[in-house]
Amino acid sequence: MPSIYTPQTHCWKAGEEVQVNERDHRIKGLGEVSIRVRDLAAMCAFYEDVVGLEVLRREESFVFFEIAEGYGGHSQNLALFDASERTLLEWKSQTLSSDQSTLHHIALNIDLEDYESEMRRLQGLGLDVQATEHPWIHVRSLYFPDPEGNLLELVCYDERVG
Repeated sequence: MPSIYTPQTHCWKAGEEVQVNERDHRIKGLGEVSIRVRDLAAMCAFYEDVVGLEVLRREESFVFFEIAEGYGGHSQNLALFDASERTLLEWKSQTLSSDQSTLHHIALNIDLEDYESEMRRLQGLGLDVQATEHPWIHVRSLYFPDPEGNLLELVCYDERVG
């Protein structure tokens, strides 16, 4: 049974009620916006040549652009993912569907010191949380779906990763 957010009570229902934390401002900034694209080469050229973004990393199925300095060592990024390549998504979210959105995921920065407590809190709310590390940018990530199936990532810089 999927979890349902009830705005009136500010809690998730997943077998039992779990209170959502108070607004303690754990989110520190926007880490990245990631979208799935049909023509990765054309979109990459557009964002690099027309918009003027700097390529942070380029692979066969994705490109990351750095937009600005971010929070806690994680830059603000735009990521483009080849829409035909689902491998990178399947282990993060089984619910993400190209029929719903071209959004790949939204990443929000948190402090490293909040990483473990946020994972426990989200799991306590009944969410399916996938924890992972991305050594090439020295970050730890928590991936989980929102009520409409959009994939969210809470990300923090950790110099020990990598």
